[in-house]
This record gives sequence, structure tokens and C-alpha cells, in this order.
Amino acid sequence: MVWAKLHSIFGGFLELALLAGAALYIGLVLTNYFAEGPQPRPRFDLRDPAHSAQRWAVWLGVNGLTLAVQMAKRIFGMLSEASAEVGEWFLDSRHDES
Repeated sequence: MVWAKLHSIFGGFLELALLAGAALYIGLVLTNYFAEGPQPRPRFDLRDPAHSAQRWAVWLGVNGLTLAVQMAKRIFGMLSEASAEVGEWFLDSRHDES
């Protein structure tokens, strides 16, 4: 019973730590995206592999965000065109009835 409570407590701390890490990573990606634009260059330094790995992970996140933004623009463009066509059809059908 004590182990179950400890497991629950440590599980909660682990979940909180993962959420905090995800929030930090998202913050780094967004900051880098707005500071350097959608196509930053990855910077690697073999003398500092930990920072290089962090920069690489952020670079991957920025590229993923760039891809998501481009896809969202295309999808919203198609939806906007479709909405305009539906509106035009509705107005045409309304005028035909009168």
C-alpha cells in the first residue's frame, strides 16, 4: 500500500516534469522561430555536444512548426475558396427563387 502511494506521488512528479519540459521546449522553438525566422541554420559545435544536440532539437521543432504553418495556410486558403463558392451558390440560388 505504501508502494502504491509512492508510485502515485512519483508518477505525478514525473508527469509534471514532462509537462514542464514540453512547455520549455515549445517556448524555445517559438522563440527561435520568431527570432530567426522559419528557416534557421543549424549550428553544430563538436566541442560542445550537449548544446549542439539542444540546437538540433530546436531546429527540428522550428522546421516542424514551419511545415505546420505552411499546411495551415494552404488548408485555410482552400476553406476560404470553398466558403466563397458556397456563398456565391447560396446567393445565386436565392435570386433564382425570387
